[in-house]
Amino acid sequence: MWLLSLLFVSVLLLCALVFLGLSFQHDLSSRALLFKILRRFGLEAKFLRTARFATPYQRLKNTSEPVHHPILLNLETSDGSGQATHPDVLYIPEGFGEGKWPYWMACTPYPYRDPRFENPEIFVSRDGVLWDVPDGLNNPLVPSLSKPPLDHHSDPDMVFHHGCLWLFYRQTVRSKTPHENKLFLIKSRDGVRWSQPVEALSDDTGRELLSPAVIHDGHQFLSWTVEIADAQFVIVRRSSLDGVTWSSAEKCKVTGLEAPRHPWHIDVTPESGRLSAVLVSCIGRGGGKSRIHYAFSDDQGLSWSTQGFLLDQCYEFEADVQYRGSLLPSQERAGEYDLWYSASCSRHFFSIAYVRLCRSHDRLLPLRGNAEQAVAAGKHS
Repeated sequence: MWLLSLLFVSVLLLCALVFLGLSFQHDLSSRALLFKILRRFGLEAKFLRTARFATPYQRLKNTSEPVHHPILLNLETSDGSGQATHPDVLYIPEGFGEGKWPYWMACTPYPYRDPRFENPEIFVSRDGVLWDVPDGLNNPLVPSLSKPPLDHHSDPDMVFHHGCLWLFYRQTVRSKTPHENKLFLIKSRDGVRWSQPVEALSDDTGRELLSPAVIHDGHQFLSWTVEIADAQFVIVRRSSLDGVTWSSAEKCKVTGLEAPRHPWHIDVTPESGRLSAVLVSCIGRGGGKSRIHYAFSDDQGLSWSTQGFLLDQCYEFEADVQYRGSLLPSQERAGEYDLWYSASCSRHFFSIAYVRLCRSHDRLLPLRGNAEQAVAAGKHS
C-alpha cells in the first residue's frame, strides 16, 4: 500500500513541476494555465477565464450618442503606472523654464485609488496634449508621508505670479487624533528647483480643506476650498496678500446643484467680467458618483451658478467617476476653452483626459467638430 501512496505522491509532484515549468516557459499565471489545460481536454471553466478589460474609449451601453471627443494623456508618472488625477493646468504665453514651455500641469499619481503615491508632480507641454517631465526635474516634488495610507498628500493647484510658479497642495494626517488637514505652499523660478514647503493653512476640526483653488486678481490672492461646516459640504473663499496668511473663511452660495448632490472639488479660472469654475459634485462622502459641472460667478466668487452635468459619462475610462478638472480659455481660438479632467473606469483605473469646449451664453458645450455646431446645439437645447 505504501508503494502505491509513494507512487501517487510522486505523480502529483511531477505534475506540479510540469505545471510550474509551463507557467514560467509561457509566462502565464496559474489561473490562465489551468484554464488552457482544461480547455485542451474540452472542459469549460468559465470561472477561470481572464476577465476582459474594456478599451478606454469603448462607448458604454444604454447611453446617448457621445458629444465630447476626449484625448487621454500619456503621462510618465514617477510610480510607473501612468495613472493620475487632479490636474491643474497653467498657460504661460511667453513660456517658462529652460525649455520655455507654455503649458504647465500639476497632478498626482493615483494608481487604483492608492493614496500612497498621491504626491504632487509636474509635467510640461507645447500643445496641451503631449506632456513631458521638464529636464532636470525628479518627480514627485514632495515625498510620501511616513504613515501611508492614513497620511498622504493630494489636491495640487498652481498660480503663476511675479515670474514664479506657486504650488499649493493638501496634506492629510489621519494618524493623529484629531486628524489634521494642512495646505502647504512651494515655489519655483524655473519649474525644476522648488522651495521648502511653507504651511499656509491648517485645520484639526474636521473641515477637510478639500481641493484648494487659488488665483491672483492683480491685488491679492483668492482661494476657494470645499469644507464641512454645520455637517454640510460648502465652498468657502479666503483672501491673502502673501499666499501664506489667509483671512477667515466666507461661505459661498451655490445654486443649481440638485439634492442630494453637494460640492466636492473646484478649480477657478479668471475671465473678463466673471470667474469660471469646473465644479465637481458628488453624493455622500468620499467623492462617490462624482460628476463635472461648469459654474460661473459675477461677484468675485462669493456666489456660484451652475446647471446640469457638463459632460455625459460616455466612455469606459469615465464609467466610475468624472473627477477634478482644470479649465482655460483658449489662447488661439476665440470663444473656445480647453478642459483637462480626471476620471476613473469601472476598475478604478485613473486617467486624465483633454477635451475642447465652447461657450453658448452661460453654458459650456463640448465641440463636435467645430464651434458652430456646438453653439447651434446650445441654442436648441
